[in-house]
Amino acid sequence: MRQLAKRARDRVQATAPRVPVDRDEHAAVVRTFMSAAVGGNLLNLVAVLDPNVVLTSDGGGVVSSARRPVTGADRVARFVLGIVSRIDPGEEVDVMLVNGDPGIVARRAGVFSSVLSFTISGAQISRIDIVRAPAKLPR
Repeated sequence: MRQLAKRARDRVQATAPRVPVDRDEHAAVVRTFMSAAVGGNLLNLVAVLDPNVVLTSDGGGVVSSARRPVTGADRVARFVLGIVSRIDPGEEVDVMLVNGDPGIVARRAGVFSSVLSFTISGAQISRIDIVRAPAKLPR
């Protein structure tokens, strides 16, 4: 049992970014991501993603979300463009602090519907976590 826990800790630590990114650089990468996604630009979106990027989605069993992690820049970019194509016209999407770092929030009538947080390695996104579960979103 201890060996399993050690291996899990080692695996998590191996994928963590080695060099912290300052908030301004983090914000610039998030804005580039948002611009490419909203503009529907697949090439620019893939360029801002690490080739081994991982996207997770949590709907809490209440709203739709990806059941398994989406991996790889091309697959994640296409997944994101699919999400963007289904945004309601009345939904507001903004860059905002999420867990202390710039992220993206979506609101309908002032109520949060999705929150995206990003892990940045260098000038690319290595992880995207999307929370859509109503019970886990701020009121």
